Amino acid sequence: MSLSLEVAPSAAPEAPDVDGWFAALGDDYLGRVPADSLRPGMVNGWRLRWRGRELDVQVDADFPFSVARVYLAGYSRAQAQPHIEKDGKLCLGSKAVPGDRVHTVQVALAEAFQLLTENETRQHDDDFREDFGLYWLSWADRSDLRVEVMPGPGGARKSILGRAALTEGRVFVFPGKDEAGRICTNLTGAAPKGLKETPVISIDPLPAPDRYPESAGELWALVDARSLGGTDLLVRLMSNDPMEAFVVLAGKAPSGREHYAAVRLRRPLDRGGQPTKRRAIRDGVKGTDDPTRSLFARFKIERLTTQRMDSSSSRLPEGVQHQIAAAKTIVVGCGALGSGVARMLAQAGVEHLGLVDPEQLGWENIRRHELGGGVVGHGKAKALANSIRADLPMIGFVEGYATTFATFARENPEALQQADLVVSCTGDWTADASVEHALAQPGRKAVAVYGWMEAHALASHAVLIGKTGARLADGFEENGKFRLPVVAGGKPPPPECGGTSTTFGAVELSHAQALVAKLAIDSLRKLETAAAWRSWLADAAAFDEVEATMASGWVTARGKPDDMGGLFSGEWMFP
Repeated sequence: MSLSLEVAPSAAPEAPDVDGWFAALGDDYLGRVPADSLRPGMVNGWRLRWRGRELDVQVDADFPFSVARVYLAGYSRAQAQPHIEKDGKLCLGSKAVPGDRVHTVQVALAEAFQLLTENETRQHDDDFREDFGLYWLSWADRSDLRVEVMPGPGGARKSILGRAALTEGRVFVFPGKDEAGRICTNLTGAAPKGLKETPVISIDPLPAPDRYPESAGELWALVDARSLGGTDLLVRLMSNDPMEAFVVLAGKAPSGREHYAAVRLRRPLDRGGQPTKRRAIRDGVKGTDDPTRSLFARFKIERLTTQRMDSSSSRLPEGVQHQIAAAKTIVVGCGALGSGVARMLAQAGVEHLGLVDPEQLGWENIRRHELGGGVVGHGKAKALANSIRADLPMIGFVEGYATTFATFARENPEALQQADLVVSCTGDWTADASVEHALAQPGRKAVAVYGWMEAHALASHAVLIGKTGARLADGFEENGKFRLPVVAGGKPPPPECGGTSTTFGAVELSHAQALVAKLAIDSLRKLETAAAWRSWLADAAAFDEVEATMASGWVTARGKPDDMGGLFSGEWMFP
């Protein structure tokens, strides 16, 4: 085909329609794609020949305000190429050219030709292993049964005998009984029953799609050739005479990224449609050179959709994630600010959280609280802990304490001695003072981050206080009045707030939550070690809306921000 890979926009008034453009290709155009050969969702298509291959260009009803898809006709796993899906669809990044049908097709074909040319010169071969999980997902035999794997401490580098818990349509594979009990209890509220021994076998290198096992015999051969001791785990698996079993293959991509791929083994069915009996499936294997391998080869296998349970790991480097996961953190105050901070820390990888708050959730809180109407009237700390456990079941420890921090410190001295960080989000000077007093006692190693908001959430503050140097009390008068507020004046809070809280919504709150959580993470990472003070200010329109102004003392000390507000940082020092 002579079509150039460099395409230029067609001039709309003179441009031919798509049929005419394809027809102008001459013998390389093979005609319209029959309606019964169109892919799901597609309404039109054209077939052409390029370098001995047949390509389909297909479009949906939104075309030309949607991209043109390009497919390899007759594609199979034996012909697998990088960045081509199971149905032959080329994974292209091209965008639609709105309103221009011909140019949209040209752009898609130009990128398709480039990808196929690069595949011919094997420029993307490593992608089979780099994106192994996606290719395995694409070529899975079935997707209605999903396997979800929780890696062990050794990750994909170490073969282990894991444990699997089966539920409807899902199989959870854990590195051991303890992890299975903890995560299933967090997820479902009950410990699992009937755990299955499940080998998780490290193989190197990961196979390309044309080497994915089609049979149990091929699976054994793959494990035998590419693992150390993996066949020993298969031998153990067969010793249990399973009716059904699972095997997880694990490996590392060239970049170090880890992947997991699961296979289900089942006894073949007899003439009555029932699983073959133990005696029948073992018949004749003793006389073979390797009886266990021969027995294993008689099982039927299915390649299953597989996901990592920890695939939501944060963007932080692996070493930093381990550092954060090992830290013991206490969040004091589980109201609007503290509940969001606690959840952010858990989502960032903090594995050990103690949540302290004596209050119950009220209706006035739910538009800005992490918890909703279903737990109104329940204790905030315990309800938030339950919510985090259910939403992030792999978390190591999260517990709620329905008490003040002063009482918590007296009743749980060992927890305070082990803590690395205390994050106080009470917005109450007396409560914050009790945190500072407790952490100043001998044997306490934790540093503290204090977070609070000013009226109407027009300003929020996060302050890190270390073991030496500046104290939180430096910024407050004896009666708890802040020495350098941002907000002056403004409307009073509405009666329903009872004078104990301020009016703000989820949008304003999100800035404060992120401010405090970020400083807490920076402290755990040792990016901040000395006393630090960060503030976020709302824009001028927000100040005007509640008839507030910028306090003169703040402007003198920090300078007047522009109308968009924003982030300020400085030392925790006062005249």
